[in-house]
Amino acid sequence: MKNQQDMLFKVIGSPFVNNEDITLPTPEEVDELFDFSFENRVALLFLLTYVELGGKLTETGQHNLKKLQNRRIDTDAILIKVTDILDQKYAGEWVFFKTLKPFPSTPNDTDWFPFDVSKHGEMCQHLLDNGFTFLEQAPLQTTLIDDSGVGVADSDKRGGVWYIDCYREPGADYFIYLDPKKMRKHLYYEDVGDKKLPNLKASAELSAICFHNVFPERTYSIETFYLVLHYLNVIETTGDQANFIATVKENHIERAVSANLAITQSLHEEYFGSKAEFLESILNEFSEEIREGVNYSENGVLPYNFSKLCFWRCFFQKLKDPISFRSLFVQFYHMLNPVFLWGVIKILKQRMSKGGTYKQM
Repeated sequence: MKNQQDMLFKVIGSPFVNNEDITLPTPEEVDELFDFSFENRVALLFLLTYVELGGKLTETGQHNLKKLQNRRIDTDAILIKVTDILDQKYAGEWVFFKTLKPFPSTPNDTDWFPFDVSKHGEMCQHLLDNGFTFLEQAPLQTTLIDDSGVGVADSDKRGGVWYIDCYREPGADYFIYLDPKKMRKHLYYEDVGDKKLPNLKASAELSAICFHNVFPERTYSIETFYLVLHYLNVIETTGDQANFIATVKENHIERAVSANLAITQSLHEEYFGSKAEFLESILNEFSEEIREGVNYSENGVLPYNFSKLCFWRCFFQKLKDPISFRSLFVQFYHMLNPVFLWGVIKILKQRMSKGGTYKQM
C-alpha cells in the first residue's frame, strides 16, 4: 500500500511543483496501480498525467483509460441533461457541487441543490417528469437515476453515471452544514463541451469539501490531497484568496479548513521536498492553535482519520452558523424516533472508529 501510494504521488505530482523530471513507472507497474488509484478516486488523473509525461500504456492500460474517459463523457451528458431540464424553468436558481472537480475525474454521482429551499420539491418533480426515475429518499436529499440506469442502478451507486443526488440543503442527516442562500453569490458557469453548467466557485467548493471531510466523514484521502491542491491552484490563479478566507470565516469552518490544509502541507513537504507557498499563506490566515496534528498515519498510508477532538471541535464551531444551529434541533426532534436514534448511534460509532475512505464504485 505504501509503495502504491508513493508511486501515485510521484506520477501525479503537485500543481505547485515542476513534475517533468521524474523516472516513470513501467506500463506494467501502471496496470498494477490501476485498482488502487481507482478505489482512491484519482485513476483518470493518474493515467492522463502518466501519458502526458510520456508514458506508454499497455493494451490493458489503454482499455482502462478509455473506459474512464467514456464514463466521464457519459456523466457529462447527464449533467448537461439535468441542466437543460432544470433551466427550462429554474435557470440561475440552482447549482452543482462536489461534482465538477478541478482535475479529470469520474464521479460516483451528481450533486446539486437549489438556492431557494422551498423550490426543491417542484424541481425534483420536474426532473421526474422529464427522463429521471426515483431511487431513494434521505433526510436532506432525494436520489434520482437517469432512465438509462433503470434496472442497473442500486443504492451502492455502482457504475457512477446515473445517480443524481438532489439536495434540499447540503448536510448530513438533518444537520445542515452549508447555507444555500449564502452560496448564490458563488455561482459561476463552467464550460463542459459546448454547454455552460452552473457550478460553485473554487472558494465555496473547497470550503464545503474541507468541512465535509471532517464532519461527518472524519476522513482525509488521496483524493482529498489533490482536491485541496488543485482548488488552491485555481484560487491562486484567479486571485480569489480574500474571497476564500472570507467564505471560510463566514461559514464558521476555520478549524475544518485548517485541519485539511495542515495535513496537505505535511504531505506536500514529505513527497515533494518543500512546502507549497500559497498553501502556507492561506494557513497563516488562521490560528496555528486550531490546526490538526500532522501525524496523519501510523504507517504513512492514507486514508487518515481526523481525531475525535477535531471532529467535535469542528462540529461545535459550525453551530455558530444560524442555519446549522437551527438544524441541530430538527436533528434532535427526529432522534426521538428510536429507529432513527439507533441509526444515528451506529453511524457515530462507525465515525469514531478507525475507518477507510469512500471508494470509487
